[in-house]
Amino acid sequence: MKTQTKNIIILGGGYSGVMAALRLAGRTKRLDTRITLVNALNYFVERPRLHEQATGTAPQQRPLAYMLRGTKVHFLQGWAAAVNPAQRCVQVQTTSGEQQLAYDYLVIALGSRVDRHTIPGVQDYAFTLDPYGNLTSEALKSKLTLYGQNPFRVVVVGGGATGVEAATQVKGKYPHSQVSLVTQGEVGAFKRGQVQQHIREALREQAIAIFENARVNRVEREGVVLDSGQVPADIIIWAAGFVASPLAREADLQVNAQNQVLIDPYLRSLSHPNVYAVGDAARPVEEPGVPTRMSVFTALVSGAQAAENIAAQLKSQALQPLSFVWYGQGIALGPRDAVGFATYPADVAWPLIFRGKLALKIRDFFVWYLGIVLELERQIPGFFYWNGKGRYTQQKRQQQRKTEVTYLA
Repeated sequence: MKTQTKNIIILGGGYSGVMAALRLAGRTKRLDTRITLVNALNYFVERPRLHEQATGTAPQQRPLAYMLRGTKVHFLQGWAAAVNPAQRCVQVQTTSGEQQLAYDYLVIALGSRVDRHTIPGVQDYAFTLDPYGNLTSEALKSKLTLYGQNPFRVVVVGGGATGVEAATQVKGKYPHSQVSLVTQGEVGAFKRGQVQQHIREALREQAIAIFENARVNRVEREGVVLDSGQVPADIIIWAAGFVASPLAREADLQVNAQNQVLIDPYLRSLSHPNVYAVGDAARPVEEPGVPTRMSVFTALVSGAQAAENIAAQLKSQALQPLSFVWYGQGIALGPRDAVGFATYPADVAWPLIFRGKLALKIRDFFVWYLGIVLELERQIPGFFYWNGKGRYTQQKRQQQRKTEVTYLA
């Protein structure tokens, strides 16, 4: 008796979505499945290089169809317009019209985008390092090219890694520009210690003006308006705050304030277990052995684990919880500088840090590797491996023992 084909739809062709598709293709070779990857663009976006793309130095883009070649994954270029969990279908808008795709399992891997709606004027006047929509990285590239060697003023809003990388990249490629960095907290506060100190030193050495503990009231064509007054600008780059696609919220899935799907330890939606969420689009309600944050590494790990669990369900096998450890992080500080450091295992920076051109080379290597690992996963299914797979279970056992001791006391 012939079994019914299981339809698996993956929304999003970033690191998490492509990893999920490739791992699923490898794990379901002998099963009757149809895997469809839906993405608005027909090429893969390397998010760690978007600040380079904005200044014209990013590598050539890879077509998604090429990255999926030789697998059972079907690529469909289109916008995911709506999800209907009750009917288990997705509405996709393509250049040839609207399509309705039925699914048995859905993977939401739509990543994150800069929050354009909280502060007035951002949507109208600020560029972002996003690949979609208006005033994004390609538009910023055109604007910077227009100024060329003429003096101009740039204000970057956001003191996290994205804002720091944007400010230093623009200054490095356009040394005659006047660059300012505005943040509502402290610059580099996401890591503190020596890392934060080096970021501050790099900004000062590059003559980038810093406005800390500054609240932005609105963005105007001529600049950014703070409580203390206006910071004038010819170009404004917004890198403050990231949110996920509103698609899951509109579909009545349980989400948090950033539109991230709330997931159980197995990466399933709390409200709809046949819907998985990965990467920046997801938020675990239980810590997977370590603190989580938006990153390429968590995108790859969660994409691979979701694929493993969907394949396990199809084979009536036990699911495994998301669990991993951190390795390290690198932050570019312009074309000739960076800071790199180990964070093993719980995302806390080690005292030893790498700086300058050595750190830049190390960062470039790992950014390259995180992209090439998808090609290796295509060639060798199951290639991508990560440590710490038992960390979640170990942590749960420790918590249980503490609870039992407290109860007995």
